[in-house]
Amino acid sequence: MPYMKSGTNFLYDNTTGDVVGMRDADGGDLYFPIMRNEPTYLGATTAVSIVAPAATFATLTYEDSSGSVRLVSAGAHGLSNAVAQNKLVRVTWAGGTGVNGLYTVTDVSASALKITINYPFAAGLGTPTVSVVGTDITIASATIPANAIKLNMALEVDALFGMTGSANNKTCKILVGDAAWFTLAVAGSNQSLCVEKKACANTATTLLSNALAAPGHGTATGANITMTPTGGFGVAQTFSLVGQFATANEFLTLEAWKLKINGA
Repeated sequence: MPYMKSGTNFLYDNTTGDVVGMRDADGGDLYFPIMRNEPTYLGATTAVSIVAPAATFATLTYEDSSGSVRLVSAGAHGLSNAVAQNKLVRVTWAGGTGVNGLYTVTDVSASALKITINYPFAAGLGTPTVSVVGTDITIASATIPANAIKLNMALEVDALFGMTGSANNKTCKILVGDAAWFTLAVAGSNQSLCVEKKACANTATTLLSNALAAPGHGTATGANITMTPTGGFGVAQTFSLVGQFATANEFLTLEAWKLKINGA
């Protein structure tokens, strides 16, 4: 039974405390129509292409290359300019002022020991590390605001990937917080992947979707999955699209993506 606060003519829901109507001067009650929550949209249509050096490209230092950072290792990077130039590598920095992020490869050395990126050279950037084959590389991410997901809502994702056509795996992943929504190792010389998935908030803290490796609607040999992002929907969650390589000198492109959170 709705109630009215002293000094107002608004009617409030006993459970949620939301305004649900008003009482006019003659004592009649008018209730507002129940509105569905407006969908929340996140996404981008700008293509992002990544590469990853071989695992031997480790224990890095850096030097000045005409004002840009050149990453140096005693181990080979395994990249060619034909594939890697103008693609992105993920660089993290420790112990200095360097900013973690994706950086464009402008040149890979013929000696196979150096990679130049579009990051201004400066002293004190710290110790760099490049995400190599076999490691997850976040291609794009966005923040799902706290309480944007509620019981009975639905999440829908559309993502389009392109990649080197080879027998080597290029793994594509989609996560809500730390919960995996989609994971598929693409091989067999495939060069494109379109992901269209739906997840339902079947409880106040969990999402239910179809098989982890299923890129779309329809049947799958895998069972449905339950996702439980740490912290629940009451805290902001990071929505991430991730790539991983099995072999150096191949590329993976996230062409476009969109996430829609439908109101209950």
